[in-house]
Amino acid sequence: MNVQPIPASHPPIEAYPVSAGATEMWAEIERLDLARNIAELEVLGYTVVPPEKVAPPGFVDRLRAAALRVAEARTGLKLHEGLTSDDVDGRMQHGFGLPLVYVLFEDPLFQEALLNPVGLALTTFLLGRNALLSDASILLKGPGGEDLALHADSFRVPDPLPALPPICNVTWALTDYSRENGAIAVVPGSHRFLRRPLKNEALNERVAVEAKAGSLIVFGGQVWHGSFARMTPGFRAALVMYMCRPYMATQGEYGKYAPQEVLDRHPPRLATLLGRDINYGWREAGPQGPLDDAKHNTWEMGRHAYD
Repeated sequence: MNVQPIPASHPPIEAYPVSAGATEMWAEIERLDLARNIAELEVLGYTVVPPEKVAPPGFVDRLRAAALRVAEARTGLKLHEGLTSDDVDGRMQHGFGLPLVYVLFEDPLFQEALLNPVGLALTTFLLGRNALLSDASILLKGPGGEDLALHADSFRVPDPLPALPPICNVTWALTDYSRENGAIAVVPGSHRFLRRPLKNEALNERVAVEAKAGSLIVFGGQVWHGSFARMTPGFRAALVMYMCRPYMATQGEYGKYAPQEVLDRHPPRLATLLGRDINYGWREAGPQGPLDDAKHNTWEMGRHAYD
């Protein structure tokens, strides 16, 4: 191959600071004392951040109360610690649980949860600074039912899965997670296989993700995971922030319908998370908006894992 050198008369090429995103991200990881969690994401594929590192005391209690208000308003279910399999229908006994989607604008606390610095730091590590919120949902699981089969969350991405995760799951545990309580099941290290599990594969390698209420459970879209059936009275509740890279279509349409007062009340990162900075969808006029410049055009953004 005949490669021609750049002539000396060629105008200087403006260098993009490739290391800047990684350096800034690592400083935030150290500030939040998340180095161990980053190592767990690299080696195990998932991590649990304990409540004391996530939010001030009392925050998860208010978050859980808000989630249960929304759940009862949408479903009519009365959730309590003595709930039995006779008190719930098949929706809460499904292995996945009962999802209540598109809840971000239901309560300001859900927006605070999305912007939590710990959750954002781990999301940025996995997906980059331009990650989007695909959907914010409340997930409820009651006693009874069956295990949820192992799967990978990189929906609509064909095997082999990409080395960099296209999505990640940031779950606020609003109740304690244990195997008996219906915890998430994961296969440690499965994110390295870059494919989906075969039917009944690795069932004996599943481990329960144990977490206290108020913890953050985080994993990327290549991790094989499911859940265990709940064997005890009561219910499992979570607020799930399902995140994706900006080249993917989001599940919920948040950017178009975000109330202006919500955007005004929060820092600019919320607008980015809701897709307001993406300049796709143009017509004859071509690309418009904040990304319409040489440093942040879509080609450049695609080069850097932490942007």
